Amino acid sequence: MFARLTAKAIWTAIAIAMAFFGVGLLGMALASALVATLGIAGAHAVAGAILLVPPLLWAVITGLSRPRKPPPQANNELTRALLAAVAKETPWIAIIGAGLAGAANMFLNRNRSAK
Repeated sequence: MFARLTAKAIWTAIAIAMAFFGVGLLGMALASALVATLGIAGAHAVAGAILLVPPLLWAVITGLSRPRKPPPQANNELTRALLAAVAKETPWIAIIGAGLAGAANMFLNRNRSAK
């Protein structure tokens, strides 16, 4: 099993290196083709822009198109009622009850997934 994982890691490293050097060689080939018309600096700038702009646009579009997470809402009516009772300066028994209800609520909802 360890040998298979090692082999997969080596093949993954080889694939990443091939992609890295392949993009570099494509950039050099593009820059070499543009040297005659734009000069060395212009050719490198255009080749770099051609290789940089598509992934940059993809990252920006992906980042902006994610749906925003809604703010968390308390849906427990019991907790709201007990907190309202505490806000009205009720006796200490209500405050202790609110604390116990909150602890019980956390204990009972600890394994539920958020909907």
